[in-house]
Amino acid sequence: MNTLLPAIAHAAFDRLKAVLNNLGTAPPQVLLLEGGSEAQRMDTARYWAARINCPTAGTTGAPCLSCPSCHQIAAGEHLDLAAYDGRISNREDEENPGIIRAFNMERVRELKVRLRDAPHGQGRRVVLLMGLSLTRDEASNALLKALEEPSNTTVFVLLAPQREQLLPTLVSRSFCLTLPWPDCHADDPEMHPWEDALAQFLVQGQGFLDKVAGKGAIDAGGATRLLLCCQKAMSRIISGRHDPARPLDAALTALHGKSRAMACQWFAEAQEALNYGVNPARVLEALSTRLFTLRRMAG
Repeated sequence: MNTLLPAIAHAAFDRLKAVLNNLGTAPPQVLLLEGGSEAQRMDTARYWAARINCPTAGTTGAPCLSCPSCHQIAAGEHLDLAAYDGRISNREDEENPGIIRAFNMERVRELKVRLRDAPHGQGRRVVLLMGLSLTRDEASNALLKALEEPSNTTVFVLLAPQREQLLPTLVSRSFCLTLPWPDCHADDPEMHPWEDALAQFLVQGQGFLDKVAGKGAIDAGGATRLLLCCQKAMSRIISGRHDPARPLDAALTALHGKSRAMACQWFAEAQEALNYGVNPARVLEALSTRLFTLRRMAG
């Protein structure tokens, strides 16, 4: 088994890779990848970039995943691969520039200049875009204009947990593929009391805030596990496999459409706050309060 792109190396992704291989003969200008985990979406996007840039893929119909081009793409370092993330702040982008840059107006201007040049290799330039919001700002408007201009040298890939988290105008321009959902039924029995407390709060508005406020009640690791429980519950709901007997599933099923997309975005933001060392109790208090309000509005 080739483990160059480990997040999608198992058999569950064979069908998806076969679809991408077929698409490689006539690549859509905009591909939208939804579902799966963040790592799986990224590896799938890089597999797609390899499919249309691997020197042997035109003959074999699939990337070799062993040549220098494929290795550079897998590492995010290929000259014809660019990646932008709307969750990266401008300050972070300037102070610690990495292979994934912030999605802002300055970067969009640089990208539009770059798109005028031919790709460095014989394939096509691939632009990955993630962390985009539903806000129609200046950068989003500029991106939409770029997508409206057909190109034989550049393709775009949008990455999102759900297509509902993106502007409808972006989705309408995209060829959409849904990745296999993560194992959303894997259980964490030690978190059941926390799941139940959060579910009760979402329905009744009581109990959870006092529980998290207790001294040493939950650390960053526990908060991360609870967030994962929330994400799994939402995955079950979105994929139509939720369990009404599970209190958290039952509480979150009241959310629909954009409300679900917003909740998923909040889960990601809460995890990011934990990664930056924000007090776990404060993170969970803010998240639960937002979810409670959102559920009331949805009801």
